[in-house]
Amino acid sequence: MLITIVSLSCKGQTNIIDIADRCNHLPLERNNGSTYMKDISNVYAPYVGTWKWSSGNKEMTLVLIKQTKFHYTQHTHNYYEDRLVGYYIYKENGVVLADTSGDNLQDDVGIAVSFDISCDSTVDTGFFVDRKKEKVISVVLEILSPTQMKFKGKIDQHSSYVSPTKPRTLYTGSTFPLDMVFTKQ
Repeated sequence: MLITIVSLSCKGQTNIIDIADRCNHLPLERNNGSTYMKDISNVYAPYVGTWKWSSGNKEMTLVLIKQTKFHYTQHTHNYYEDRLVGYYIYKENGVVLADTSGDNLQDDVGIAVSFDISCDSTVDTGFFVDRKKEKVISVVLEILSPTQMKFKGKIDQHSSYVSPTKPRTLYTGSTFPLDMVFTKQ
């Protein structure tokens, strides 16, 4: 009886790692469900919320949500991680040109907006998709003040996003500006 209890308690242990410090814990075990990369340092906290940018007739709303203990199970992965996901709406002259608010943010694939904490504690893209131009954009976010956030994007070479439902088209540029300062709402 005692042996069964000991083995059950060992199997149920979770290895909690501060997500901002994960690079000091490499290689990470991401396959057995025992790892939880937690935002212990609250790096994501200042980014959470609704952010707006406008210039002339152009405007973009970016909504960022912190998901706690999201369970990744894609392919061979089986681990937990706090993550920063969301959606954006981009308009020109009041007309919506891009809207990812319909994304299922409970999925671990197929969402347009996902940010990670890099080894130097900057918040940058796990994924940011310009769906209209079918491109993946590399983005770095920087908090300038409690109410302002800098968004710096870059179209990577070979960054076209292949849609499974449409023929492949190569577009120039991006749908939205790649250098913006958002204001928290």
